[in-house]
Amino acid sequence: MEMTREEEARKAYVKLLTGQGVSERMLVQREFIIIRVSAFLKDIPCDGSHYRHAVDRFIASIDPAEIPSILPVIREFFSFWVRDIKAIAAMSQAKVFSGTTPVTMVTQDELFKHWYDLDKTAMTSHETQVMDAFQQVTLVRGFEPAVFKERMRMAKCLLLTLRPISYKQSHSYRQMVDRNLPLFNALGSQHTFLSVSREFYYFWRGDMLKPQAQKTQIAPVREMAMAA
Repeated sequence: MEMTREEEARKAYVKLLTGQGVSERMLVQREFIIIRVSAFLKDIPCDGSHYRHAVDRFIASIDPAEIPSILPVIREFFSFWVRDIKAIAAMSQAKVFSGTTPVTMVTQDELFKHWYDLDKTAMTSHETQVMDAFQQVTLVRGFEPAVFKERMRMAKCLLLTLRPISYKQSHSYRQMVDRNLPLFNALGSQHTFLSVSREFYYFWRGDMLKPQAQKTQIAPVREMAMAA
């Protein structure tokens, strides 16, 4: 019997992790996550947009406490699901498949302090430019004032925690998203934060600050980079 796309991708993912020495316990945990999310991937078009929507539905169905451990697996699995051999090779060389979640650990008290001190924290001229660009795009989406304010605060929170990052790489960005996620789990707004983090990535990286002609050129890549 022919395997489904999800089964083929899961088999390839587990094979690579096994080859990199990931423990049997971690393999079982990650494979179980993939089996669970695969139920939401069945029979959908194979692209980043539909993958994101499926992931959103999956995340909405689980305990928020599971999200930090599940997100890295879902992100890694995407390249296998779309059969992006180049992306898989690049992640393998970068040692992304470590079997752990490499998040900079901070206490919840520190996260809350950072959140409530946002309005007191001055931004650089470049950070202001990034936030202004994100604000313009967010405004036209017609959010309610309270929702708009919350999304802007989330973006600023993420931007300020990204200050120590020297190189604008997606892996580093995802680490900071995961680092802040416990705060928004506690606030009950983790789904909104994940949505904001996907949108804000391209502003932080600078893609959305470039001339329109350059934006058009990067559009095909955008769907892949932050699929989860």
